[in-house]
Amino acid sequence: MKISIGIVGSGPTAIFFLKKLASRITEISGIIDSITIFEKDGIAGIGMPYSEKYTELCNMSNIASEEIPQLHQSLVDWLEEQSDIVLKKFNITRSDISKTKIFSRLVLGSYFKTQYEYYKNILSDSNIQLKENCNTEVIDILPITSEEYNYKIVTNHNKSIFCSTVVLASGHEWINHDNLKTGYFASPWPIYKILPPENEIYNYTIGILGASLSAFDVVSSLSRRHGVFIKKDSETIYKPNKGTEKFKIVLHDLNGWLPNLQYEQKEPMRELYRHISKKELLQLRDENGFLRLHTYFESVCKPVLKKAFYKDDMPEIVEALNKTEFGIIAFVNKMSDLHAYDNPFEGMKKEFVEAQKSVKNNTPIYWKEVIDDLMFTLNFHAELFPAEDHYIFHSVLMPFLLNVIAALPLESSKIMLALHKQGKLELLKGSVEILNSTSEKDDFTVINVEDETGVKKLKYKKFIACSGQKSTTLENFPFQSLVSSGMVREPLSKVISIKNFHKILEDSNVVDLIKNEKEWYMKLKGLEIDSDFKLVDIYGNSDSNLYNLSFTHTLGVRPYSYGLQACELTSRIAAEDFIYSLTRSLTTHKNALEF
Repeated sequence: MKISIGIVGSGPTAIFFLKKLASRITEISGIIDSITIFEKDGIAGIGMPYSEKYTELCNMSNIASEEIPQLHQSLVDWLEEQSDIVLKKFNITRSDISKTKIFSRLVLGSYFKTQYEYYKNILSDSNIQLKENCNTEVIDILPITSEEYNYKIVTNHNKSIFCSTVVLASGHEWINHDNLKTGYFASPWPIYKILPPENEIYNYTIGILGASLSAFDVVSSLSRRHGVFIKKDSETIYKPNKGTEKFKIVLHDLNGWLPNLQYEQKEPMRELYRHISKKELLQLRDENGFLRLHTYFESVCKPVLKKAFYKDDMPEIVEALNKTEFGIIAFVNKMSDLHAYDNPFEGMKKEFVEAQKSVKNNTPIYWKEVIDDLMFTLNFHAELFPAEDHYIFHSVLMPFLLNVIAALPLESSKIMLALHKQGKLELLKGSVEILNSTSEKDDFTVINVEDETGVKKLKYKKFIACSGQKSTTLENFPFQSLVSSGMVREPLSKVISIKNFHKILEDSNVVDLIKNEKEWYMKLKGLEIDSDFKLVDIYGNSDSNLYNLSFTHTLGVRPYSYGLQACELTSRIAAEDFIYSLTRSLTTHKNALEF
């Protein structure tokens, strides 16, 4: 039987999936008949964060060429092939091209497009029909009973395409809606929607929820509409335009943190089993089959972290790690305290000197690199956690990891410091509650900000949420026929002790606990997948023809799946499983015919 694949999305996740298929072309070319790619935007092979439709030249990526998983060409090799005209379009000189240099998101978009075309051509040249559907949104996927097909894909053009295997490779999905009346924006994308019209300005204070890399994109784009950045020696200076005296941006972050800064790495590519083998990892499970965070931290993390901190000349952390009572939460708190400042911009200025020295002298910051590797490994086995550890990972580790590892490029930090020096950028600490995001009457967004001193109410004519995407639920999953047919379900994690779990939760009301007979479970975010990224149905069975690689759909069981390296490994795992299932079923079919 000929196999037909439908891939929803065409960004990096899909590109890495196609790459794996192309690498096994001799095995699959006689089996796969067609691959149909669905892309809701006008051009395939780019990805939303790297598209001219969503971002602009001043919006920087945070990944260097040496950190991008291997494709046909490295980013540096591709840039070196480009003409001077193309490089000038991206404000790049030939001397700028380096494997450690960080470029605009648009540069990565053009690069990914060429790699996408390369793998598409390999597959097409091997007698696999490649059908590309741009400006096409998949609005539903229906399971069907047929000898040849398993799914019907329905598009916004009222067309139906039939496939035997479906791969969901969509990336960013913004579920919340903007409110132009109050000036509330549920996301900054596309970036153009938040910018003033030509020859107009925003001569007032703008609020931003979050201090992430996306927040910096907003800061970068808005500030350039209201002034210019001037380089004087090694310093960046911001000169506001006339008439923008009241223009100002206020960032809101729960912990009062600005991002950590770019750092030198000895091993820029993460490895799934750099510090422990899969066999050794599985042997750490307890008698109930759970992998406990404290066991992993004591057995795996502490030995390699001590070596890393010794290399980083931080003996006080090595000493703390030698103590049995110094667990993973204590570690997070300790390292967070080192990044906590009464004035976060003064802290950034101090850390800039250290980070610049690290990069200039090729001196790695070993502990950051090691903790990223360790959590990368843990992420792809998070289904082994009990509910207690899922809660700790999501609520304690993830905010810490995203701040430390999603590092801000050094040039970007210069821009933030220049704006702060001019009084154009501030940061407020505290939790934020948006009070009127759906109001049809107010002409501003009202928020409550709560910190250790109490609650204060603030109003903004424009307020932009840059705190990340909401995870998928059964209710907002875009393919509702899969929900109604029982092909998907939400993941549950078993609670070991409900009494102890309530002690961990304290006053938290953000978890959803359910009781099944005598056992308690915590409902996780997103949808359930198995270890090969196949969706799991309501009976607990995974479908060998339905893969979900979208990180917004799988954050519950794969919480640390951010960045291109996690994206590549996700695609590789799923593609290898698909090819294995494909060749195995073909062998079984041949054996049956021979019999």
